[in-house]
Parts: sequence; C-alpha cells; structure tokens
Amino acid sequence: MLLVVALVGLATALLVYGMVDTTTIQLQRDRNTTATFAEVKRALIGWSVARDPATGGANARPGELPCPDINPLDGFSDGSCVAGALGRVPWKTLGIPEPKDDAGETLWYAVAGPFRIWNMSSAPITSDTMGNITVYQDTTATLVTAQAVAVIFSPGAAQGTQNRDSTASALCSTTGTTIARNLCAANYLETAGGTNNAVTNGPFISAPSSGTFNDKVMAITTFDLIPPVERRVAREMMSLLESYRIATGGSYPTADILNGNSNSEHNRHRFPCASAIPISWGPPAPSLPNWLTNGCGSNGWASVIFYAVSKNRLDGNICATCSGGTSCGSTTTIDTRLTITNASNKVADSCPAGASPYTCTPTVLGTGIANLLLITPGAATTNRAGGWTSSLSTITGYFEDALNSDNDDGNCYVVPTSTSHDRDRMYVSIP
Repeated sequence: MLLVVALVGLATALLVYGMVDTTTIQLQRDRNTTATFAEVKRALIGWSVARDPATGGANARPGELPCPDINPLDGFSDGSCVAGALGRVPWKTLGIPEPKDDAGETLWYAVAGPFRIWNMSSAPITSDTMGNITVYQDTTATLVTAQAVAVIFSPGAAQGTQNRDSTASALCSTTGTTIARNLCAANYLETAGGTNNAVTNGPFISAPSSGTFNDKVMAITTFDLIPPVERRVAREMMSLLESYRIATGGSYPTADILNGNSNSEHNRHRFPCASAIPISWGPPAPSLPNWLTNGCGSNGWASVIFYAVSKNRLDGNICATCSGGTSCGSTTTIDTRLTITNASNKVADSCPAGASPYTCTPTVLGTGIANLLLITPGAATTNRAGGWTSSLSTITGYFEDALNSDNDDGNCYVVPTSTSHDRDRMYVSIP
C-alpha cells in the first residue's frame, strides 16, 4: 500500500512538473517572439526614418517602408509590391539577423499602400499620411487599429493542411496564382474570428492559439512611425535653413503663404519649397531634396510644418506682416522678433545657429527670443486633407496651442504642452 501511494505521488509530481515545465517553455517562447517582433519593429522604423537620396536613390523619402521579401526569398526587399503585400521580413535590407519564430519560420510582413517606396506610391509621405491596414483582436468587434502602416506575423508551425514544401507548386489562394508552396501566405497564416490573415491588404487579426490558429501579430501604426519621421524631417529642414543663412551672410528665406514660393513681405506660415528670397535654393545655397519638393505648394511637407522667422533675420528687415510691442503673456516682443514662452517647462529642440556640427538637442527652453522656428503637427488621427489654408488666417486641425495656431502678427509662440503621440513639436534657433 505504501509503495502504491509513493508511486501515485511520484506520478502526480512528474505530471505537475511536466505541466509547469511546458507552461514555462511556452512563456519563454512568447517572450522570444515578442522580443523578435520588437527588433523588427525598431528596424523598420529606423530604416524608414533614415531614408535618404544619398543612399536610397534620388526619390528615397523619410517615411517610406520596404516591400516584403516575396520572391526569391533572399532576405532582400522586392523592388515592387502591391498595397498590403504579404511576404517575409526583408531582414538583409533592414540589416538585422534573420528574424525567426520558435517554429524556425522567418517572420512575415505586410506594408500599407501609402507607405510603399516611391516607385510604388509617389504621393508625398507627411504628417497627414495615415496607415490604412485594419487589425482586429479576437473578433471583428474589437478593433486594434485601422491605421497600421505595417503588420508583422509569426506564422508558427504548420496547421491542418498547410504545406510549406519549397520544391512543389500549387494554386495559392492568397495570390490566385500557381506558385511554390513556401511562397504562399495561406500555408503559413490562418483564419480566426472570421478574419483570414492570408489575404493581401487585410484586414488581419490577432487571437489566442488554438488547434487551427497559431499566428502572432504585431501592428505598426501611424502613431509609431510618424513622430520619429517628423523629427528627422524637421531637423534636416533646420539644417538646410542654417546652410541658407550662411550662404546669404545672415538671412533666412522669407515665408510662403500660397504656392511654395517665398513672399518678400511675409515672415511666417510655410517653408518656401520652390523659389526662395533673397537667393534661390541651389549653390551657393543648399539644394532641396526631392522628398521636400514633392507636393510643394499643395500636399508636401512644407504644407504641414509651420515656419516663422524673426524680422531682423530677413534680408533688409522688410516684413509687412511683422509688428512689435505685442504682449506674450508677461513678456513683450522686442523689435518684432519671435518670442517663445514655456511656462509648463516642456521640451523643444534647440538648434543653435553657428554650431559646428549643426545639431538639434531636446531642451527645456526658457522664455526668450528666437531667430527661427518650425512646428510639426504630429501624426494625423483623422483626414486633415493636406495642409492648412493659403492665407494668414488661423490654422485649424494642426496645432493644439492657441499661440501657435492663431498665425497672427504678434510673433508669440509657446513650446507645445501636450505629450501625446500626436503632439506638436517645436524646433528653435535661439540667438
């Protein structure tokens, strides 16, 4: 009897140990997948932020994302892809180790149409550009996001009739064509809650694992991508303006309010992305990259980033829209210069003129005078339709702080107070 009790106790202990060990292994696998997802997400955003004509070709734009590795599965991004195309993560293009899940499968990836590379989607990518891939959780009743710019998948082990043979071909339900089985998303991604992850452009779904579904899904949203892209764009614009100031011996270009061209009488509104006053873009001034002139005067970057210059930093101090002696809270503007207030001690980017190398550093600015500033609006939450009006009227739908959106002649601005993902951000050159 004692022997039986002992054996039963040992069996129970082994069973419990086995259950705990299996749970521990699964938790570790989940952690590994989460870490791999995070690495791919960082790499995609980093690649997008760093896109530059010098390394990616004349039309390379900050904000664009690579096509998936669809065929021949060499780790590199395909040169073309449809909106929402499904393929492997292009890990060689991103410069990372091959990202595999715990089943040994390379992670899959889909890219939203508006964020594809230039030859696939040539419309400007700006703060107004929104992702358009939908991702659900468990069922279509629970929306994760309708603004995914990319989606990453861990396919896990083969389920049901999935066949991942690299040597055999068959009709693929994802593409509607006959292709190698290991190229077909339907052999890797499944359906849950009535939503099929093996469909081009989604919608996609994340759900608990079951006997028929083991996909793990991560969405990269507009709010993940746009803020760091904006930061890169604004800092490069500040650098271009600094080079322009040096080329003119001390003057920044006058602002644009209508069609991308400098207006000789205006110190604020839009960055002049076409012609500039007092000298044109191009030697001895810097030349503007294609991504900054794409959509100039309509729906490009210059239409969504606010630009203002102090009167004494304009050629000849000519400025019909500058006025002096205006109260900015407890401070009064001096000589029609730009006045920055920061009662909430928020962070702005300080970009000192004359610094070598020229850099912008996040700083808690005190109230004071500025030579030049840019304000980025943050990621769009709804359709903002490509910039504000071509006039000096109040700017609506872009800047939360009234001193920044009133667009009046007081030359008073405030360091943005919001800390949300769609917040404004200020870039300032201080005397």
